[in-house]
Amino acid sequence: MTEKTKSSPHVSGASQSQLIENARELAPRLAERAPTAEAERRLPVETVQDLHRAGLLAMNIPLDQGGTEAELDTQLAVYEIIGGACASTAWVLGNHLVLCARIQGMMGDGAQPHIKDVAENGSVIAHAAVPGGTTRKADGGFVTGGRWPFVSGANVAGLIVLSTMVPGPPPGWQPPAGGTKNSADPPAAHNRWLLVAPDNTGLRIEETWRAMSLRASMSNDVVADEVFVLEELSPVDNRPPPYRPWLPEGPAALRVPLRARVWMSGMMLGIALAALDDTLEFAMGRKMSIGGQPRTNMPGNQFAVADAAMEIESARAFLYQEVRAIMAKAQAGIEFQAMDATRMEMAGLVARENAIKAVDKLFTIRGANGLFETGNFERYYRDVRVGTLHAATSPNLTREQVGKSLFGVPADVQPRWG
Repeated sequence: MTEKTKSSPHVSGASQSQLIENARELAPRLAERAPTAEAERRLPVETVQDLHRAGLLAMNIPLDQGGTEAELDTQLAVYEIIGGACASTAWVLGNHLVLCARIQGMMGDGAQPHIKDVAENGSVIAHAAVPGGTTRKADGGFVTGGRWPFVSGANVAGLIVLSTMVPGPPPGWQPPAGGTKNSADPPAAHNRWLLVAPDNTGLRIEETWRAMSLRASMSNDVVADEVFVLEELSPVDNRPPPYRPWLPEGPAALRVPLRARVWMSGMMLGIALAALDDTLEFAMGRKMSIGGQPRTNMPGNQFAVADAAMEIESARAFLYQEVRAIMAKAQAGIEFQAMDATRMEMAGLVARENAIKAVDKLFTIRGANGLFETGNFERYYRDVRVGTLHAATSPNLTREQVGKSLFGVPADVQPRWG
């Protein structure tokens, strides 16, 4: 029995409240490790083991497959807690759980060995979402080579999944009924996701993540050199529309739209909440550098902390409202509509942008004291900025998607200016 398995009092079937309580119990340890993890630019193995013991690595895995099957509002609460303690940990956890759902949706029963490894052994799945490398068909599979950036969690992963384009149409491709002449032509390439073991001799991780934010997230480059991947480990990207679930036949807790993503918005709100608590503690009992008045007596500081709290709580209210609306539909077996995904996108962007606004306002209370690396605030300030930088959820892209949905414009219509 491995140490990871031995140390895991398996929490499969844990109640939703127990998962949240597990996260709360874990948070102080993560916060204590955060400065060292940042300095070393990687998560300690103890953190991964703690996530496993708490059942958090298995939140997107059904109970009958050994997972903890977390409801969407439970996941949101967990991300707030973990994000406030150590944003790098929350980032790796979020990316991992996205792939847990994705490989189940793409591979069906073929995903079971990998899902079992997560549930039983605490294996972490890292991935490169942007197609990269050069891949060709080979006997029994594919051969790939090249570079994939931003593979968060790469250094602690038990499985690395690389998105790539493969020449030719996907298997069984048929022209869409009633399509245009152009749509009747077979695509020149199709997207596959290659499952590769980190110890593959043709794979290496380059320590490129020398970044100001999420320093311990290990979002490094993965480089492949003529790596062979079996066809059964190279599923075609069959992602559903944004309002459809990855697991349409799965349990209600996990039968939520593809775009019902709460990990990034949740962790950013968690960072903002931690920054608020930290700033309240800082300001109380301290005096202004000039004039000697209590910091809490200054109207500007009072306005700033009030604005920050309102930015955070209004975003949380909107996000939890939409999350619970999604949960109610899933539990009732009601089919999701495009507007369900749109509203989740709206709430998520409001949360991420409001978190940044809140932390910026809190910085004005601290002044130059907020720059010191001896405290946590400068880390909150750096980490929260990532909330609007991810390519898949950039503010302009999200606004375009929301605006098209509200106007009834098809999502694939190209923007027109003037």
